[in-house]
Amino acid sequence: MQHLASAALLPLASYARARGIRRIGLLGMTSATGYAAKWGAFRQGLKARGWVDGKQIEFIERFADGQLERLPSQAVELVDAGVEVIVTHGIPGARAARQATQTVPIVLAAIADPVAAGLVTSYARPGGNMTGMAFLAHEMAAKRMQMLKEALPRATRVAVLSNPRNPLFSQAMFDAMQAAATQLGLTVQRHDAADPSQFARVFDDISARRPDAVALTEEAMFNAHVGPLADLALQHRLPSVGTKDYCDAGGLVGYGADFTAMFGRAALVVDRILRGARAGDLPIEQPTRFELAANLRTAQALGIVLPNALLLRADSLIR
Repeated sequence: MQHLASAALLPLASYARARGIRRIGLLGMTSATGYAAKWGAFRQGLKARGWVDGKQIEFIERFADGQLERLPSQAVELVDAGVEVIVTHGIPGARAARQATQTVPIVLAAIADPVAAGLVTSYARPGGNMTGMAFLAHEMAAKRMQMLKEALPRATRVAVLSNPRNPLFSQAMFDAMQAAATQLGLTVQRHDAADPSQFARVFDDISARRPDAVALTEEAMFNAHVGPLADLALQHRLPSVGTKDYCDAGGLVGYGADFTAMFGRAALVVDRILRGARAGDLPIEQPTRFELAANLRTAQALGIVLPNALLLRADSLIR
């Protein structure tokens, strides 16, 4: 079926080239709805550089809807569709795109440390066909522990949710969180969930140990399922901290890079590539803006009064 679908796309790719339209592939881990704001910022960034959708450029979209195992075949479909650039994010998306092509430029709209993941040679000169925007996940993981302690000054025990199938980053983030916890007077215990089918059982285990809160490591599989994870934390009446998207989905506190801004900045990288730059020669950029969010609905449901100092510093309050 994949070969039939790919074959059907080839005439469309030829037609697009005949019209002088540049094709951009978008490869996402969750749904189109979940990406609306981020891809909107990306599209707006291209528009600001003079690229008009339907006239100069055309988008080919593939979304895994949280089923990350679909990403490799979807990346192949984008290559077969004749895209000139693939825009994706996260390590699973980056690896799927790299597996599909060594020649089509790949722009990472947001990814945790691609050097440590072995995807690029360096931040200054990535080499190969990949560049984009990156953030140091372990630093933000440590900062989230600080935000959690500020939100819950009396907390002493925190459960950390980690993915054993992503050992490199899960361990680095857990180590960073543990180091931060020690300085904050917190003790942490790691709980592993390797796939979404394990979420309910793991939260049962966490709840049985009666921690004061739950902290999520920033990991692609968790990021693709922020809704179910936030729901489980609330069902077990556990205050929780994670990314901004996790907070939007129902977590108590969120902190991290402004991913919407990163997707917008990625448009400028794509613009340079479409105008002749080589992806491997473009330095990988890092974000300069970070967001703190608090979910007041969740706080009310849990009977928590968040400190005014935290609320005043928050960039986003979910009411």
